[in-house]
Amino acid sequence: MPTLASSGMGRAILILMIVLAWIVMLVWISARVQNFVKRKTGWRVQDWRNLLVSFLALVTAIHLGNFAIDLFDRWIKHGNYRLELTFPGAFLCGSVAIGIGIAAVRSRARK
Repeated sequence: MPTLASSGMGRAILILMIVLAWIVMLVWISARVQNFVKRKTGWRVQDWRNLLVSFLALVTAIHLGNFAIDLFDRWIKHGNYRLELTFPGAFLCGSVAIGIGIAAVRSRARK
């Protein structure tokens, strides 16, 4: 299996751009979720409860959405492969944590 280094500089730059776009999108969504939680509960955006609820909501939504896409794909292709709903991966948890953290820091700077 080719590694990132052996597959060329163009592909590495493309992957880096995709990851950066993913983080930017997560920061935007995180800010919206944090403001929603703030309006409904009264917790500040930097409150640990708001951060925890926002983190859990985003990880759950992305993970279950990905599982639903896999189910739909299996249904369309009439596949007979097994699907399991497992614990989310480290990349998903880490990228959501980065997005939540950046959105919380950005909300503090805008006051």
